[in-house]
Amino acid sequence: MNLHPMFVHFPIGLFTIAFIFEIIEFTLKDKFRNSAFFLLCFSFLFSIVAVQTGNIDAQNLNLSNEAERILILHRDSANLFLITSAVIFMFKLYIFLKFKSSSPRLLFILLGLYLIGLLFVFRTAYFGMKLVFEHGVGVKLN
Repeated sequence: MNLHPMFVHFPIGLFTIAFIFEIIEFTLKDKFRNSAFFLLCFSFLFSIVAVQTGNIDAQNLNLSNEAERILILHRDSANLFLITSAVIFMFKLYIFLKFKSSSPRLLFILLGLYLIGLLFVFRTAYFGMKLVFEHGVGVKLN
């Protein structure tokens, strides 16, 4: 049973929404206090699960050279996203515990990190899409 497809969409969606809520929180101050932090927390947890299930599911694949190359790019992008996500989570946790709210300077640093994370998560999704739609990875043929 392939578990990876069940979990991969959560980090993509939650991380993207956390980025949007980060901006909303800063603009509206106390309206959605800590929403981005909790979304980021869940995104990070689901990222760990998605990467691990992907590694497990990839062990049973028999791929062409081209598909194997794309799988390596997909896996590397996912690992970079996981690292970036961990850095953002730790930075956000530091802000949460030390300052209780973000200053404009901290927000710009945080948003810069989020943009790097978004680049990696969408790059990962792109290579995952190529594996499924161009090489049929994980698609059961009748």
